[in-house]
Amino acid sequence: MEDMEKATKKNWVIALIIGIIIGSIIGGIFGTYLVFQNPTIFPWAKVHTTDEQQIEYVLSSNDAPSIENAIVNVVNAVSPSVARIVSTKEVVDFFFLQTEQQQGLGSGVIIDPDGLILTNYHVIEDADKIEVTLSSGKTCKGVVIGSDPISDVALVQIDEKNLPAAKLGDSTKLKVGQYVVAIGNPYGLDHTVTTGVISALERNINIGNKTMYGIIQTDAAINPGNSGGPLVNLEGEVVGINTMIYSQAQGLGFAVSADTCKKVVDSIKKTGKMEWPYIGIELATMTEELAGKVNLEYVPGIVVIRVMPGSPAENAGIEQGDIIISIDGVSVDTSDEFLKIVRSHKVGDSIMLEVKRKNINEMIKLKITLGVQPASAG
Repeated sequence: MEDMEKATKKNWVIALIIGIIIGSIIGGIFGTYLVFQNPTIFPWAKVHTTDEQQIEYVLSSNDAPSIENAIVNVVNAVSPSVARIVSTKEVVDFFFLQTEQQQGLGSGVIIDPDGLILTNYHVIEDADKIEVTLSSGKTCKGVVIGSDPISDVALVQIDEKNLPAAKLGDSTKLKVGQYVVAIGNPYGLDHTVTTGVISALERNINIGNKTMYGIIQTDAAINPGNSGGPLVNLEGEVVGINTMIYSQAQGLGFAVSADTCKKVVDSIKKTGKMEWPYIGIELATMTEELAGKVNLEYVPGIVVIRVMPGSPAENAGIEQGDIIISIDGVSVDTSDEFLKIVRSHKVGDSIMLEVKRKNINEMIKLKITLGVQPASAG
């Protein structure tokens, strides 16, 4: 009886081993057939056939798309369009009763083969002389043809033709987590390349007495001298102009979006200046906590904290404490949403606000004609 049980177990073991071997052979043949018929199933593998028609698998880093190859291609394509910008201004030293020259270093990116360069306003601000050094090493005189302190964008022209120009992309299609490349001249180290991702979009950043709107946040390393240089996606398109860092932290860099840059460039080309629509109010997103602090009934919307004297808002009858429910019939729940809609308009456009006012049960509708935003206004 024991001998029969042992024999049965032995037969089962043998059958199992044979089954595994046969299954492996069939699976290997089937898998090989799939890869041979459709190599994209395993994009890292390249299929070769020998004279005996045997299948070989080779790791193919050169043939398969990769982030590394994409970054190299982007740098090769865009780097020739990146320029170094040195601005010089004379400053009076009243103590020694003499003038001194102060220099600033930044970057720029050629956006037109005929020598039009996009950079930051703060790179060329109050400059008496601008020198632009191209990737070829040639240094040219730069002339500011227009600037916008509000968005921190400026256009510089050099007298050169047939230059390598980068393309401004569509920053509205960016996604958080997307890879980007920053190219610039930090601390005079020309054509330095850093990489990172889009950390956030549509940031509104307060700087001194003004606010910069629709800013791109990235963790690509940005340092002094990077200002004015391009932030590029893996398609080789400029999606932003690097403008500032948060100095008390690491990996917090900011860039003016390509969408904003396009508006400024188009306006400067047409009129020589940029005008942003202005309503003249300070806002805060309404929350139940805020409603309690300012002694207002909680209503989803945005509350008016302050109305600027002489502003379009004051002229239209907006009051402190008003809660804006909608703009042009579109409900708004945050101040960022409201400001984005306002900035999508042009100076002179009219907008209709629906407002909840304290101690008044029914909604109030107010029509406002947008003015020109002062350079110092947020």
